[in-house]
Amino acid sequence: MMAGAMSERSRPSAVPPGLTVADVERQLEGRAEVLAAARRPHAELEKALSGRRWRRALVQRPELVPALVAEARAVEEALERVQRRAAQEAWPDDTPVWKEVRELSARRARLTRLARRRLAALTVAPGDVSLEEALTRLDALVRHEVRWALKPGEVLVHEDHTWRRSFSPLVQSRRELPRQDLAWAALGMLCVLGLLVASNSSVLQVMGFLVTGCMGFVVSQLLRGGQLRLTSERLIWRPVFGEPQEVRLGAIAPDGLRLEQGSDLRVEGERRLHARSVRGVTAVALLVELHRQPPLRGAARAGVRLDSVAVFPAKLGKRKGFCVLGPQGLSFIPEEKGPQALRAVTGHPSSLRNFESDQVLDALRWLPEAEFDACVMRMVEATGGAAWARAEARYVPGTPVWQGIRIQHRDLTLTGRVQWSQQDAAEKLLRDWPR
Repeated sequence: MMAGAMSERSRPSAVPPGLTVADVERQLEGRAEVLAAARRPHAELEKALSGRRWRRALVQRPELVPALVAEARAVEEALERVQRRAAQEAWPDDTPVWKEVRELSARRARLTRLARRRLAALTVAPGDVSLEEALTRLDALVRHEVRWALKPGEVLVHEDHTWRRSFSPLVQSRRELPRQDLAWAALGMLCVLGLLVASNSSVLQVMGFLVTGCMGFVVSQLLRGGQLRLTSERLIWRPVFGEPQEVRLGAIAPDGLRLEQGSDLRVEGERRLHARSVRGVTAVALLVELHRQPPLRGAARAGVRLDSVAVFPAKLGKRKGFCVLGPQGLSFIPEEKGPQALRAVTGHPSSLRNFESDQVLDALRWLPEAEFDACVMRMVEATGGAAWARAEARYVPGTPVWQGIRIQHRDLTLTGRVQWSQQDAAEKLLRDWPR
């Protein structure tokens, strides 16, 4: 009997008999009203973020996030206070305010997971970011207008369109064949084959299915594409369908570039960018890698590219590579040394592969001449190339530079020829070379 009485006294005190809902709410000193008012903004935000057009929903309801964030501290304090009292006083599960707290806590947990997932789709964020911080960042991101037009002082470095010629000749000439190009080629071959066997109706029917399938693939790849711009400040992607995306070059993480599926480019910075079916995707990624960090970071703002040098394919003896012809001499960089050349310029390793050093050299034209020369010398040392001073070498004339260039240094001979775009620069430089 005594043990039963002691057990009864040791249990938490239950809600006093006859206590009404109004009494409980009054004892909570306004916290019940705070929780009741929080139901609606939480429910509306959960509904908005759950839909397919959640970005538009946030933009069209600018009051949703500020309303929830403004009362966040009061709501958290009220939840904590009610939960503590419910545990201490062993409130029954059907107590209205206690039931409301459990429902709101569950909704906040769902909303937190949803907000984190939506935020991760747009930017890089910690996995444990709070609900209010996730919503605040998410709201700011969806309201930021991506401008395709250049801003004052912004300089265009590279531009490409899925269906048009690249703005950069180097990217265009060395571009990988994207899937839509391969599909067009396959479609053309199928059409030719179909014409050859058109007399056979069964074969023609099969060819019809193949051509239709190939055309569907072509259309799907074209619809994946869009327009891409690299400027002195940012990378912009405007897809055929969907919202434009941009990322500031200075905000791109050291490992924030990733190539996928042969022609897709993913970039992570203060935002995420996913460009699909990009022509010359490796060359574009190389430009981004160079312009996001020193010495090229911000160099294009001057809007001037160095035109006092000529870069062209060359051979030094039996070695193939690229020659940089300048006012004071020339440098030779062996082929298949692109990653080493890139690291020599930036001072950091990169995961990019399958590019040549002449692409790095072309990007360096945004630098002043002295900085360009310093970068070239680092590339020569890193790749095992060669450098000749003009006074120690001899130009052997005889053919136009677009047909062939021949320069001798002691018992070594460098040969090559320039493309028409650099013909004038090469001719001007070689006028002053010893012969």
